Amino acid sequence: MAAPQAAASMAPAGRKKMFGEKTKADPAEAAPEAQTAQAAADADDIAFADVAPEAEATPVSRVSVAADIGNRFRREVRRAASMRRGRLLIAAGWALLAIFVVSTLGSGYAWRHEIAAWWPATAKVYAAAGEEINLRGLEFRNVAYERQTEEGLPVLAITGEVVNITDKRVALPRLRVGLRDQNQTELYHWTFALEEAALPPNEAVTFITRLSSPPPESRDIEIRFADTTDIASAAGHGTRPAPGASASE
Repeated sequence: MAAPQAAASMAPAGRKKMFGEKTKADPAEAAPEAQTAQAAADADDIAFADVAPEAEATPVSRVSVAADIGNRFRREVRRAASMRRGRLLIAAGWALLAIFVVSTLGSGYAWRHEIAAWWPATAKVYAAAGEEINLRGLEFRNVAYERQTEEGLPVLAITGEVVNITDKRVALPRLRVGLRDQNQTELYHWTFALEEAALPPNEAVTFITRLSSPPPESRDIEIRFADTTDIASAAGHGTRPAPGASASE
């Protein structure tokens, strides 16, 4: 019984297959097919590793570059806008400063008389700028002098008028006359009062004053309104006529 079984198991390769029997692959024949399949799989893996990352990285790189350009553009726009605002603020500051200076100077000139009357020290500032300020509101006009002879003595006669240039009544102070030599050194002076104590607006009063035997070296005459110092000096020896001279209105 054992012999037939062994024979059956060692049957030649060319025998017919029984129904339902599985065919065993020949290892010699299967090896090349397996190697081919493995090579194809390896080729697929290598191709996938080389191509897929490039296909995925290209859009990401482009998006990153576009975002960077956009950020730079926005920064430039903000910087340009900031510079424009700075220039506008600087220009506005200079314009406001110019308006302030012009308005201040204009107001100072238009109201110079009122400012000088309220703050007398500013009269010197206006005078240094070439704008004399009349704090009294009175002016001298048509002032002239003439050398005359009375009873054989030389007489200096000075005439003129005082005008009220304001729109209100102004009290008239005493007048002071000084005689100077060619070096502008004062030789003699005197004071006198006008006929009117006060002068209405835009009105004028004439005056005349005479001095007998004036200093022969006198070359110039100064006439102005007397202040408290001049009045005090008139009460002393400063204005007493020289021997043989007299002062009168």
